[in-house]
Amino acid sequence: MKISEAMRNRVKGYEGYHRALKNGDCTAYRCPAGVWTIGWGSTEGVREGLVWSRDEAEAALTRELAKFETGVDRLVTVDMNQNEFDALVSFAYNVGLGALGSSTLLKKLNKGDRAGAAKEFAKWTRGGGRVLPGLVSRRASEAALFVKPVAAPDEPFMPQSVEASKEPMSAPTAAVSTSAVVGPAAAVTTASMLPAPPDAVTSTVSNVDMWRTLGETVSGLANLAVAKPLLAAAVVTAIFGFIFGPLLKSYLPKITWGAKS
Repeated sequence: MKISEAMRNRVKGYEGYHRALKNGDCTAYRCPAGVWTIGWGSTEGVREGLVWSRDEAEAALTRELAKFETGVDRLVTVDMNQNEFDALVSFAYNVGLGALGSSTLLKKLNKGDRAGAAKEFAKWTRGGGRVLPGLVSRRASEAALFVKPVAAPDEPFMPQSVEASKEPMSAPTAAVSTSAVVGPAAAVTTASMLPAPPDAVTSTVSNVDMWRTLGETVSGLANLAVAKPLLAAAVVTAIFGFIFGPLLKSYLPKITWGAKS
């Protein structure tokens, strides 16, 4: 396994960049345990008076973390998630692979006692014969990460095991979903399965269509009247006869022509 980029940044935060020089380089120093250290906690081959550039410190961190990644993989015999692995690499980077290998923390973890292993982090807080506040904080942070469940991915994903819902989707929802997934044609097919609208709605829509058609007809007749007045007059007479003829027959009283008796 490899530690996450977030864990790499946390290690850099735990260790600090020491001893920083004004030009951005760093120089070797003795840590509280008396070990010559440089950059972000690098100790391999470090001696008094050594100076590194920031790039050299980054390269050394990468190189040394890789060694601890391999060591943790070798020492731990149970499966680990990313958070557990990150916490253990950080721990080993600070205390050493030898200390991790002989620790009760490792023994409990390899027996499957993760809760017991998490409690062991708090015992490793001494440096140079005394408890150091920085180590107390670091061990608490590592232990919290060790027991933290790995979060689900943020981006959407498709499950490989799908179950039917107890309640079917409503018809409008199904129409929208189908359109979004497979395109307009499927949406039209689904929409045709919906219940018919009430008669009142259908009647209103039909009336709107009728008046729109009538308006378009009148507009057309107006244009015709300008171009051909006689033909337009004949068409209007025919239309009005067709529309109002049946009404006159149905609603006007009958007129009897002839002499009075």
